[in-house]
Amino acid sequence: MRKTGMLLIAAMLASGAVVTGCAGKPQQAADGKAGGTQGGEVKRDPVELVFYSTSGDFDESGFNKTFGGKIKEKFPHVTPKFIALTKDTALDKLITAGQPIDIMFNSIGQTSETLLNYKMEYDVSDLIKKTNYDLSRLEPVTVDIGRQIAGGGLYGLPVFTTTTALYYNKDLFDKFGVAYPKDGMTWDDLYELAKKMSRADGQLQYRGLGISFSHTSLLNQKSIPYVDPKTNKATFTGDAFKGVFDMLTKLYDIQNNGVDKDTVGYTKQLQFFEKDQTTAMFLALSTLGSVRFKEGLNWDVVSYPVYKDQPNVGPQSYPTYFYINNTSKHKDDAFSVISYLTSDEFQRHLAMNGIFPVLKNRDAMKVYGQEIPFMKNKNTQSFLPKQFAPAAPVSKFQSIAFNNLNNAYNAVLLKQKDINTALREQEEKTNKDIEAQLNK
Repeated sequence: MRKTGMLLIAAMLASGAVVTGCAGKPQQAADGKAGGTQGGEVKRDPVELVFYSTSGDFDESGFNKTFGGKIKEKFPHVTPKFIALTKDTALDKLITAGQPIDIMFNSIGQTSETLLNYKMEYDVSDLIKKTNYDLSRLEPVTVDIGRQIAGGGLYGLPVFTTTTALYYNKDLFDKFGVAYPKDGMTWDDLYELAKKMSRADGQLQYRGLGISFSHTSLLNQKSIPYVDPKTNKATFTGDAFKGVFDMLTKLYDIQNNGVDKDTVGYTKQLQFFEKDQTTAMFLALSTLGSVRFKEGLNWDVVSYPVYKDQPNVGPQSYPTYFYINNTSKHKDDAFSVISYLTSDEFQRHLAMNGIFPVLKNRDAMKVYGQEIPFMKNKNTQSFLPKQFAPAAPVSKFQSIAFNNLNNAYNAVLLKQKDINTALREQEEKTNKDIEAQLNK
C-alpha cells in the first residue's frame, strides 16, 4: 500500500456547499456553536480533528498530501492531525493513553476489529438529517454495507474503495503471439487463455495466471459470505460457495500453472507477476495498479471475468469508511469534513491520484490516474465493474473464517486433499472457533 499518498488499497475541491445537497445552508462551528461573522461569513472557533487508521496505508506526509491539505484549505478553522500507525500507536495503546480520536478510517474488513471491538461507533443518521446530506449520490452498495454494519444506521461515510481486476503482462502475450485479454471475458474464457499462456520455455516455467485468493474469494460475484451472520455458521460447504472455490482452484490444475509449498502463497504469486515477470495474468486488487505496478512492467488491465449467467455483474466493492468516534467533542465539524470528502471535487482529486471514488456517478473515473505518469494509456476504466455485485452479509467472525478457508485452499492446490474434504474440515473448525469466541 502507498505510504505517501495512497496506494490504496491504497487515497478536491470545492463548491460553495460544504455538504452536498445543502448549498446555501451555513455549517455550524465546533460543537454546533457559530461564532460571530466576519466579512459576511460565519466565524468559527479553531478545531483540531484527530484522524487515525490501522490500515497503515498512509504516513503523515501521505495523509496531508491526500487529505489534510485539502481539508485545511476548505475549512480554515480546522487543523487536521493524523496519527500514523507504528508499533507505538496501536489502537489499544492510544485508548489506554487517553488519546482523543475524532475520525477513524478503515476498510470494511477492519471495521469489526477496530471500531466495533473498541466500542467507538457513533450513528451519524441524525447528522445526515440535520445537514440534508444526500446519500443517493453514493454507490448504493457502499451504503448497503455501512447499514449492515450499523444495523440500519450509519457509523460514517464511504470515501474511497477498491475491488478486483485482471492484470496482464503485454510482453508475455507478445512473446508467445497470443491475443491480449479483453473486457467482458467469462471465467471459461479466462481458463482457456490461462491454458494457452501456461508453458515451459527452456528452463523457465511461464504461468498463465496467478490469483490473490484472499481478495477474489472475499469479493466474489455470488455475494456469498464466509459466515452467515444470522447463524454464525460458516458457509464453505454450500453449493454456491463450493462453485466459487472450485473455479479459483481448478485454474491451478492447468499444466505448468501449478504451485508447491514454496510458491502457493500470495507473496510469491505477486513476485512471479511483478518482479520475475513469468506470470501472464494476475487476479488481484484494483489498487495494485497505481501502487505497485510502476515502471519496468509492461502491464495493462481488463475487467474482472464474469459468470455466463451474470454477464454484467462484477466483483463486490471493498470500501473504506470515515467513522466519527462517539467520544469526539467535534461531531458537527467532523461530519462536515467527511461529507466534503465525498464531494464531486474531492472525489475527482482522489481519482486523479489513483484512488477509486465511491460516487454512483462515474464521472470522476474519467480522470483516474491522470496525476500518475506511469498510468497514462492504461485501460483504467476497466478497474471498476459496470455493476458491483451486491454486498455479502458482513460477519464479525470474517477473519477467523478466512484463515481456515485459506488452509483449505492451500490443501487443495497442493493436492493434499480434495475440495469436499478440505472445505468440510475447515467449515467444522471455523464453527468450533466461532463457538469458542462466543463462549468467552
